[in-house]
Amino acid sequence: MSDQVLGMKCTSCGTVSYPKHAVCPNCRQETFEAVAIGGEGKVLTYTDVYALAIDYETRYLRLAMAELDDGIRVTGHLLADDPKLGMRIRTEIGTVREPGDKPIQGLQFHPI
Repeated sequence: MSDQVLGMKCTSCGTVSYPKHAVCPNCRQETFEAVAIGGEGKVLTYTDVYALAIDYETRYLRLAMAELDDGIRVTGHLLADDPKLGMRIRTEIGTVREPGDKPIQGLQFHPI
């Protein structure tokens, strides 16, 4: 398991995106460099997704958009039983899906 998630930093304007985009949402350029993202932040919004692919072993997945303390907005798996808008979270890397023999790792948010 990797110990970091990589976002993409536009080489033209410096905007960091996660997940990555083909085109910079700020300046419309198409060249990026990988940068590590993570740390702490707050939940901006969340939703429970019930229409999951057949190989999910859970009945729903709680997704959230969070703003990290460095200003980067990221999407990930929110692991909170009683989520609230504005709640403080910390990011970690964890298994978000296990189709077959190869677990898929992704960004997870844990309440602080």
